[in-house]
Amino acid sequence: MVRNNGFTLIEVMAAMVILSITFMALLEAEAEGIKMCSQSKFMTTSTLLAERHISEVKSGINQEKPTPGQKNGDFGADYPGYTYVEDVEVTPLAAYYKYTLTVKFGTGRDAFQNKIITFMYAS
Repeated sequence: MVRNNGFTLIEVMAAMVILSITFMALLEAEAEGIKMCSQSKFMTTSTLLAERHISEVKSGINQEKPTPGQKNGDFGADYPGYTYVEDVEVTPLAAYYKYTLTVKFGTGRDAFQNKIITFMYAS
């Protein structure tokens, strides 16, 4: 009786299919990890930029006191792609404004957005 000590073509093909499925799952996990890292970076950067901008508005540095309405802007050359929408609304409490700052990065389907809401005393 003659016995071959190799793998059959079917065994090799089955192994290739199993390896392909495994590698596809690993690639998908890697892509998801990269996306989550980008979101984390945006959330950290946008929160710090928003806090800085809100403190500048409250203290009156580089701009006038907030008035009701909406205003757009960016964070300068140091943070390309980061923009903001500032929305100031009157509240039922006298001399207080609802201040909403929405920081955005990117456009379209891959855009990120972070909204910060606070209340300000209008002096």
